Amino acid sequence: MTKKEEGPDSPRSWAIALAACVINTLLSGISRATGLFYVALIDTYGVSRLEANLPFTVRNVVRNLGGPLVGAIGQRYGPRDVTIAGGIFGSLGIILCTFAPNVIWITVLWGGVHGFGVALGNTLFQVIVTQYFEKYRATASGLALSGACLGSFVFPVLLEYMLVNYGLAGTFLVTGGLILHVLPAAIMLKEPPWIQRASKEKEHKETEDLKMKSPVSKKLSKPTQVMSSIKEEGRSTNEELSVVTVSYDKIRKSSIDFSAKQQEEKELNFRRNSNKKSKGFDNPAYAGSNVELNEKKPDQVLEEPTRPRLRTVSIGEVSVTIKITQDQQQETSIYKGMAKLFRDPMFHMISLSLGAFAMLFDPAITVIVDYIMDKGLTEDVAKYFISMLSLGDLVGRLGFGWVTDRKYMSIPNFMMLIQVIQGVCFLLIPLFNGFDTLMSVMVIYGVMSGANLVMFPILVGKYLQSVQSLAIGFIAFFSGILSFAVPPLIGYFRDQVGSYDGMFCITGGLSLVTGLLWLTEPLLLKLGEKLNGPPSMSLIISA
Repeated sequence: MTKKEEGPDSPRSWAIALAACVINTLLSGISRATGLFYVALIDTYGVSRLEANLPFTVRNVVRNLGGPLVGAIGQRYGPRDVTIAGGIFGSLGIILCTFAPNVIWITVLWGGVHGFGVALGNTLFQVIVTQYFEKYRATASGLALSGACLGSFVFPVLLEYMLVNYGLAGTFLVTGGLILHVLPAAIMLKEPPWIQRASKEKEHKETEDLKMKSPVSKKLSKPTQVMSSIKEEGRSTNEELSVVTVSYDKIRKSSIDFSAKQQEEKELNFRRNSNKKSKGFDNPAYAGSNVELNEKKPDQVLEEPTRPRLRTVSIGEVSVTIKITQDQQQETSIYKGMAKLFRDPMFHMISLSLGAFAMLFDPAITVIVDYIMDKGLTEDVAKYFISMLSLGDLVGRLGFGWVTDRKYMSIPNFMMLIQVIQGVCFLLIPLFNGFDTLMSVMVIYGVMSGANLVMFPILVGKYLQSVQSLAIGFIAFFSGILSFAVPPLIGYFRDQVGSYDGMFCITGGLSLVTGLLWLTEPLLLKLGEKLNGPPSMSLIISA
């Protein structure tokens, strides 16, 4: 009994999606619980809040700026090997923090080593997930990317228990051991067998094509190649046509040489006659014959229908698969691509939006526990704000794609709405002190945050088609650079002013203004057309 051939959307495909979810849970979920480490660093080392926030900011910077490098490494070694290396570095960076004598070393180890491990391990798994699915790709992607939110429910409670019972050093050690569980999940991320077969067939076909396209001598030099299906003229239509098989060896002996000009005329006649109803061409090597083209010949290469390619673009924790057809070519010149990118006003609009998002999200997950404690609530209660923020984030990621997919709201209007609501939430936080009101505001912000983050790869696919690879790298780079402003901002308002309220007002106002700027999207598109010309491509995007 033959074994049934495995294909997309199979049980193994769902196992791959679950493995990706585990990776995302461990590597992204831990970042959502940094507020507990932040408070523990202040208490253990007696450092300022600016210094205590440095390890987590450096981690975010390395995570974002490492994206282009990870993509290049993945292109060479494959997603599975890169993800395995990410699990090792991500775990090693945290384990070594156990022996760190001060916050500077923790910044190097947590921010640098662990951050680079997260960049390696938490970027390319989505490529494998999209390869294993066709019909349920969106659902599988949602499952894989929901790990960050799922980890946020587990890690705060777990880390609080470990900090109380094992101290900060012991918590680093156990947490590093937990991150090692990325390895068995990463080992599963093997390229699908049908992709491997297609790759081998493509390599074989390219090799054969290379042989056939090699410089041809003036004489036909294939002694054993056979031309078949040759019909002789002069036969009755009612009489069955005989098929004459002529070898190249006999043709070569007939001393029929083709000059360069004759060869060009042959190719021209081939193109012309192939479009005719008879679908044949006269064979100059066999007078009075006609070669039928209805069937593929052994020595003939027929052009296969163009299939769309899949490109997976990622910003932070979110990836989107984009179908790119043959006419949607990427700009191959880096210089021209960069010039086009920086002349496009939409690139700056998207970069500003991602920067405004980062200036809200990064401080929120870092200082939320400390800020809630400043409001008079205990640390036991404050940790639940992280979990509820993550719950809202999960709902936003999985539950709002239909708004733009079903055309209930345009992408620019949707971006304006969610960024305005995020800004308003941050502006309201300093005005409330009660548990219920603060929790409600944080949940609303979490929902809008999740919906916002999913939109950035889609924005790149919509507005920056021909330079999307460069755009992804530079937008993440801009966000990473802007992250350096977070520690001074936190340190100034909490250590110098004595309250985080000013920080929430500034970052919330930035998000509000950025959201309103999306009203100028038609003007920015017109300006972009004047600078770069009208767009010539369109993309089919599937989240």
